Amino acid sequence: MATLVVRPVTKRADDVFFVTTAWIMLTIVVVGFAPSYLLRGAVFAPLPSLLVHLHGAVFFSWIILFVVQTSLVATGNVRLHRKLGVLGCVIAGLMVILGVLAPFGTLRRGAVLPSFFTPASFLIGNVLGILYFGIFVAVAVWQRNNRPVHKRIMFIANLMLMSPALSRMPFMQQHPFLIGGIPLGLIAVLFVFDLFTWKRPLWVTVIAGFLYWVFDPVSDVLIKTPLAQQITLWAQHHP
Repeated sequence: MATLVVRPVTKRADDVFFVTTAWIMLTIVVVGFAPSYLLRGAVFAPLPSLLVHLHGAVFFSWIILFVVQTSLVATGNVRLHRKLGVLGCVIAGLMVILGVLAPFGTLRRGAVLPSFFTPASFLIGNVLGILYFGIFVAVAVWQRNNRPVHKRIMFIANLMLMSPALSRMPFMQQHPFLIGGIPLGLIAVLFVFDLFTWKRPLWVTVIAGFLYWVFDPVSDVLIKTPLAQQITLWAQHHP
């Protein structure tokens, strides 16, 4: 009898939590990229290259699709959710390719970076971040029939996309610790949500959250390696 009571309550809580956080992530992306992309005409904005246009269009399409997908699950339209999931796989694959190429293009153009970035940290951090994202999405697709796991891995995968948007907000220039702190805060909220709904932290939240947390320390180590410096120099000077 207890099981019959808990499952609907957990599903309703899941619907509210994941739809709300998806909209929060969309809001972060919109606010972060409004001055440089959305308010300048999006695909018609005067961006520096076709690569940047494709990068912006594909990444923004993904976050819109993420909100749509969480809403479809919340309203019980799982069949359409699964059909759109095929499109999501294609978009995610394009994101990984474009997400690797775009920072190389930025350094090659000699674009001015935010003050808290070095060329190496910008390049290596962005490349590792999108590879992290791709791995998380691949695991989420693999676990698509395990709804609690699938939802949480997709949630954390999308947090990997928040830092570029947050770093473009003027307020963050004065408080750069929030660029990493806000996504980590959302993972902490997910941890509390698990405790509230499942009476324990789910293993997927603990493991995926830990992998997200170690991303910055691992990146910092890799950025300082000779190989990373050589790749950065190549990106800056390769024609």
